[in-house]
Amino acid sequence: MTARPLTKHDIERLFRKLNAELAKLDVRGEVHLVGGAVLCLVHEARGATRDVDAYFRPARELRAAAARVALHEGMPEGWLNDAVKRFFSEHGTFSVYEQLSHLTIYVADAAYLLAMKCLSARIGAEFHDVDDIRYLLRYLNVTGAAEARAVIEPYYPIERFPQKTLYLLEELLAAS
Repeated sequence: MTARPLTKHDIERLFRKLNAELAKLDVRGEVHLVGGAVLCLVHEARGATRDVDAYFRPARELRAAAARVALHEGMPEGWLNDAVKRFFSEHGTFSVYEQLSHLTIYVADAAYLLAMKCLSARIGAEFHDVDDIRYLLRYLNVTGAAEARAVIEPYYPIERFPQKTLYLLEELLAAS
């Protein structure tokens, strides 16, 4: 099944359905959102995203509940996925987006999201990372490359960022 883009309304609706699935099991869950979903939900910097990248717990129960939501809603099973969890930093910062009866939804704070986007920095027409980085730099009022490095370095050692990302930051900020 091909994924259709998920709008803010779609994501919120799917989370309400996920909450209902968790309620049936009397399970409380947490979802820590990153990526395009945060840019859609919180910043409205994007109209849609392909999927919802997150760290969630309890993982087994949430994965099964999300699969049931996908089946009932005609969505791909991976609409909610944790493939990005390898990029999470122990220093990551989140805020509560919404508290439902059986599901708490957290969103990555802008500086942490910038650091994650810089770490992946995928380039290509199918990716939004460069546009997302550009947006987050403006949102955070970052005007220089040294300042950008100071924002992202608390989350990951600077050596972990690909050199292409550091050049990209210099290029984006020189153009602003």
